[in-house]
Amino acid sequence: MCEYLISTPRVVASPSSEEWATLAAQTIGSSIRAAISRRGSCSLMLTGGNTAERLYNCWARSSSLPVEQMRFFFGDERCVPPAHADSNFGLVMRTLFANGEPPDGRVARMEAEDTDRDAAARRYEELLPEQINILLLGMGIDGHIASLFPHSEALCSTQRTVLPVVGPKSGHQRLSITRKVVTNAESVFLLATGEEKGKVLADALKSPQDIMALPARLALGGTWLLDDAAARQLS
Repeated sequence: MCEYLISTPRVVASPSSEEWATLAAQTIGSSIRAAISRRGSCSLMLTGGNTAERLYNCWARSSSLPVEQMRFFFGDERCVPPAHADSNFGLVMRTLFANGEPPDGRVARMEAEDTDRDAAARRYEELLPEQINILLLGMGIDGHIASLFPHSEALCSTQRTVLPVVGPKSGHQRLSITRKVVTNAESVFLLATGEEKGKVLADALKSPQDIMALPARLALGGTWLLDDAAARQLS
């Protein structure tokens, strides 16, 4: 049995799906600027998926991120080359950093294409700061976050911060942060849109201790950035 402290999410919902990306960019951007104001820099952990893609495109269009004062990390990665269509790093390069990757090693890539998955995971552990300031999480319709899938043994890891994992349906190998990174992050933002994912989040509010069944419950203490269709499922 994996236990953790139960909290209640802060729900921020956009009036419509079309306005979601702008609201999300502004809300997260305010937290980024606040972190920089407090300590002079901000670590931002990125996620993948279609919802995140909308956010990254919005940031890219507005050029509003203070990139020079930020470092970027990844919460998970498929074990594919960085230019592969399924790579989260590749997604970020095509959207947020379409005009060029920030210099000075500000983007810490998971080298998930390494055939020695555990060695790659341990190298990434060495790159991670003690605490991530802003952690972005997407969510699958099965309730997984990062690549922490329901009933994964990785959910009970208390020592490691990055582990090799295997997707339960596709069997694809991945690297993923563990719950230790999620629960230790300064601010967590869960990105979810649409009625189907809203229903998953409504379930997450029930039996909140059961993270094995719905890993998204690890984000109960964070901010849920939803569109109107998802938010309506919570009422």
